[in-house]
Order: sequence, then structure tokens, then C-alpha cells
Amino acid sequence: MTLQITKASEGLSSRAIDASPSITRELANAAMGTEGLIPLWFGEPNEPTPQFICDAAASSLSAGETFYAEGLGRPYLRQALSEYMSNLYGKEIGSNRIAVTVSGGNALNLAFQCLLNQGDTIATLTPAFPNLLAIPRLQGANLITHQLEIKNGRWHLDVDAFLDACKPAKAVLINSPSNPTGFMLEREKMDHILKTLRERGTWIISDEVYSRVVFDRKVAPSFLDVAEPEDRLIVVNSFSKSWAMTGWRLGWLTLPASLTPLVEKIAEFSVACAPPFSQRAGVIALKEGEEFISQTAEKYRQARDIIQSRLADHPNVICPTPDSAFYAFFKVQGVEDSIEFARKLIKDAKVGLAPGDAFLMHEPGWFRLCFAQTPEQLNEAIDRLLPHL
Repeated sequence: MTLQITKASEGLSSRAIDASPSITRELANAAMGTEGLIPLWFGEPNEPTPQFICDAAASSLSAGETFYAEGLGRPYLRQALSEYMSNLYGKEIGSNRIAVTVSGGNALNLAFQCLLNQGDTIATLTPAFPNLLAIPRLQGANLITHQLEIKNGRWHLDVDAFLDACKPAKAVLINSPSNPTGFMLEREKMDHILKTLRERGTWIISDEVYSRVVFDRKVAPSFLDVAEPEDRLIVVNSFSKSWAMTGWRLGWLTLPASLTPLVEKIAEFSVACAPPFSQRAGVIALKEGEEFISQTAEKYRQARDIIQSRLADHPNVICPTPDSAFYAFFKVQGVEDSIEFARKLIKDAKVGLAPGDAFLMHEPGWFRLCFAQTPEQLNEAIDRLLPHL
């Protein structure tokens, strides 16, 4: 008698089954190891974490800080984040409003878990980082999207049209500075959005992980600039981008103090706590990392200018100028299948780009390029791309 073997997953029904895979990850996995490839698809700094941050973690490990920590984060890191945020935004943000998380992605998950019931509606802007769209969907939410426009060579939001579109939403998710576009909301528009949603009782989840990757000022505008402590506002942040700490998986939430115990409760059911040695490193990053942040922001500005000067003049390319973050989101006119074209660029130009389909850009021909690279590597990548555009 032959035993019939079936896959354990056969017939399984779950939100995970229904979730779309990462288009960028699939392209990258297939091409990793390609000799001579210049990979510009993932969004992370090209520099390793500064040595002074690594030394703090090493000292923590040597001191035996390898045990569980408090669910909301070690008191010394929460206090350091309180001081950092208060100084950055010129207003008191108490440590009782800070929750340390295991990455910005974990922070987003916790924020949505605090707010959502099955069938609730979330409104957000597109193009958008795919994780921002997948997280609420995996938690049973419906999604309303509103697309940014291009005006005068830059990305633009019609705020009143967006506010009208998001009337049914329980929460609004805004990523500014934005991945993939580099779009950045100015303070007066944030104030208008907050006042309108405050009247409606609508929550705002503000993803501000690129707040320090900005070219014309110290920090990008934040909803914290215009909000009261108990406004329905949750701000997501991360150590990954500003301090080149993507592998450290350390982030934080700034939220109403009345919501903090809820975050602590649900964090226990998933990650329990952030690693204490990473938290020691986070404190040093906050206290000694300003020079590194300003230096890298200037490098990203120069890299942005290289991309703009070389791509924007191409007759077949539309490349709005990013005001922040380290991405160019551009269109190659005449391309009918962005994913296949990205595969072609990997094969023929040996350059890896993320297709716009990954960011809910339904119009073909759009691509994201991460320019957190050296000028030499960026110029080489553009040299390779131009004959194919």
C-alpha cells in the first residue's frame, strides 16, 4: 500500500496565504551572486554602523547584559529618547510616551495592533513601501489609497482631496519623509491634517523613520510639531536609517501616555523586549551621533544631485526631485512591464532596481533607485542604465 503524501499547507486558508510576496525580494533573491551587479533595490545606507556605536554594544555584551529587558525598553534608553525628541522638536516629550521596539517594522505592527479590529479601514498614500500596506492587511483591515501627484517636478499631495478620501477610515497612515518617493509634508499641511482628523476622532500613524535624512534642514517636519500629548497620534521611528543600524533591529514609538501600557501588553506576546546590548548602542547613537547624521545627510544630498543631473535630462525619463530620504522614484516612458524590464536591466546592465509595482504604482514604467551609495558607484550604475532607457 502506497502512502499518499500531501503538503501540510494544502488547503490552508489564512491572511498570510493571501498576502502578496515582495516583488523586490523575489528579484533580488534570483539575482544575488551575479558577478559585477550593482544592487540599488534595497533601502539601506552603504556604510557600516559607526565604530563608537558598535563599541557600546560590545561593552554591554562583555558586561553580561544578555538577559531580558523591560517590555517598553530600558529606562536609560527611554529617557535618552525623551531628551533627544524633546530637543529635536523643541517641546517636552516625556519618557512615559516612549516605547522601545524591535525595529521600525515591529513598531508599525504594534501601532496597528493597538488600534485595529477586524474589518476596520486604513487610509494611506501611494506610492508606498509595501510593508506599510501589508501590515494592516495581515491584521484584517481594509485599505483606502490616495496617490501623490507630480507638480513642478516634485511630488505633491492634494491635502483636501486626501482628507475627503479618508473619511471612512479609523486611522490614517502617513509616511513622511517617504519611501519610495522622497516626498515630504510641510508643517502647515500636517497641522491642517491633524486638526481635521482630530475633529473626526481619526487616528494618525506617522511613519517618520527618514526624519533625519533630509537635505535642507536638521530634521523633517513632524506631526509632533503640531500635536498635543493626548492627540490620537502614534509616531513610528527607527535607528536603522539615520545611524546606519539596519541590522540592529531597534526602533521606537512616540504615543499618548495613556496608550503606552497597551503597547507593553501586546509586545509581550510577540517579541517581549528589545535586546539590551542594542539598547546600550542606541543610547550612544543618540548622544554622539549628530556629526555622523549631518555628514551622511550631506553625502545623500550630493548623491541625489548626481542622480537628478543625469536622469532628469534624459528625454525618456521622468524623475521628480526627492526632498528627503535616499531614493529616486522615476519613470521610463514606453516600458509596459516594469518587472520584466527590471529583470532585463539585471541581465543586460547588471544594475538592480525595484519596480514600481512593488509600491502600488499601477502605471507601468516606474522604478525605485536607492542612492545611498558612493558617487563612483552611482555614476557607474547610471552609465550602465542610460543605454537601456
